[in-house]
Amino acid sequence: MSGNTDFFPVVRNRYFYGKLLTVRDFEVEQNYMRKKSQLLSRLSLGAGVVCGLGVSASDDSTLLIESGMALDYQGRMVVVEEPLLRKLQMIEGQETLQGQESAYLCLSYDETDVEPVNAVGADTGASRQCNMTSEGCRLFLTAQPPEFRGLLEAAGRDNVSVLYASKELTLVLCAPEAVCAGEEFTVEVLVVKNERTPPVHFKLEGESAFVDSGDGRIRLAFQESPEEKRRVYTASFQLKARQLGGVDSPLFPSGGEIDLELGSHSYKNYIEVDSRCHLCGSQEELEERRQRTDNLERHLRGRDIPIYLAKLELIHSAGSMFLASVTNLPFRQRLSREGSAAGRQELQAVTTSVRSLEYWQKPDVKSVYQPSTGALHFDFGIPAPEQYDYAVSHGTVDLTMPGGLRVNSRVFSDEIAHGLGPGAVDVRLSVEFADQSAGGETALYFGNSEVFKGKTAPTTPPWVEAAALVYPERGTMRIGLWLHDMVDGNRVTVHYFAQKPERDTSRILAQRQVSLTVTPEFAHVSRRGTLRLQAEVVGSEDKGVQWRVNEEGGGSIDRNGVYQAPEMPGTYEIVAVASADENVRASAFVIVE
Repeated sequence: MSGNTDFFPVVRNRYFYGKLLTVRDFEVEQNYMRKKSQLLSRLSLGAGVVCGLGVSASDDSTLLIESGMALDYQGRMVVVEEPLLRKLQMIEGQETLQGQESAYLCLSYDETDVEPVNAVGADTGASRQCNMTSEGCRLFLTAQPPEFRGLLEAAGRDNVSVLYASKELTLVLCAPEAVCAGEEFTVEVLVVKNERTPPVHFKLEGESAFVDSGDGRIRLAFQESPEEKRRVYTASFQLKARQLGGVDSPLFPSGGEIDLELGSHSYKNYIEVDSRCHLCGSQEELEERRQRTDNLERHLRGRDIPIYLAKLELIHSAGSMFLASVTNLPFRQRLSREGSAAGRQELQAVTTSVRSLEYWQKPDVKSVYQPSTGALHFDFGIPAPEQYDYAVSHGTVDLTMPGGLRVNSRVFSDEIAHGLGPGAVDVRLSVEFADQSAGGETALYFGNSEVFKGKTAPTTPPWVEAAALVYPERGTMRIGLWLHDMVDGNRVTVHYFAQKPERDTSRILAQRQVSLTVTPEFAHVSRRGTLRLQAEVVGSEDKGVQWRVNEEGGGSIDRNGVYQAPEMPGTYEIVAVASADENVRASAFVIVE
């Protein structure tokens, strides 16, 4: 592998007639062109996958790596000319994975000397030398996670700090080096976990000199959804800078308190957060500062970092190693072919979620784009199918049988009101008869009575057919019978069951009334203390609420219901508003002592 990392060849050959050319001259010529090209690639494009190189599991112990090309952190092209099928046991580094739950498949540049030939007059004294150098790639496995600070700084991130690191979970903070006064800025936390890691809940809190939060504190609270399937992703937080200028301060001057929950495991500690931020008074000052710090050293970081093609979750059984899952490009080392590394971010992933709305609510869609990862998420609100209520009516009609032969005769009722008024009505009819198999008990049959004919039939209803003729404008109907066989007695009783759909939104709304309760309703807390409030939404599938403190200077509350009391004693009202209906609210009162 080439060890030459000199990006700045400033000496090139000068040719003249009669010049004696040696190996050194040709090497200078080659290196000059190669290094200039690599420097241009690194500065204008960056490092990462240009195309292809997707990784998938061919079976539970084999990886398929698609053909493609990447640029490494020295600007060199790394090309995989054709798809590769590799057993885990065949890949370099697999011997280091025993007992490991996860690993990374990495790609780096490699070159090999090929075509041995006889060497005449070699200065090394060797009788044979290689005539060519073949450029290629190296695939290898490692259980060691990347050095996150170097990896993220090489991708253009600032103020990188590892907040928490264990075999199950790693949290890495990134914050901008400079922000503009009075404007919002984004702080990100990279979450790296394993397949069996429980849902991640964390909160980072501490004092800040320049963040506008009401009480001078930063709170980064995150609660992972149980449906989250990604092993590596970024949680973003929007903060707002105070209206100050020329302030240079750590993001957390006195350190931060991290509170972490992983299933039944909890962790709480005070940590030093190595991040400084400069607060610029205007956008012009911010842009000027960025131009001053935009130097070569910043763009040429991380020369030895590989391309992390995939994160692998592993299963060990009976001395063998198997694949549980594969996460492609976990750290988003991909280049946009439409812009530079410092320019536009390529759209990397589009995810969607769907919320169920009541049928009278309007459909809506919300979108969230994360520039740092190129991820776009759409949240669709879809109304449920329109619901109807039904008015019902039931009654009986006695039809008198004709005299004489009744086989194949018909009989009809007079026009009668079905009781549901004008409009379209659905009518079902049944014929009453005495079921002799049940001791003469009255029974009703619907549909075709021939179903019950035969030696094995449990009973024998009369062989008649009933039909209804409905008059929608008058709200009436007539009922008729077709007698296929003799009928005992002088009359047949027909039962009708009528129903009419009606849209009574007000009544349905009353039946589906959304309600909200907050607990505790009253609580005492010390100055600058914290309190967790719980909100319960009944009558809607959407259980979300928005929290706020009613009084200015009455402290703050985050989206998870964690209230931070102010320095000033008093009684403060905490208001919760249901996401399903903004008119549904509930309050709790906190006494700060």
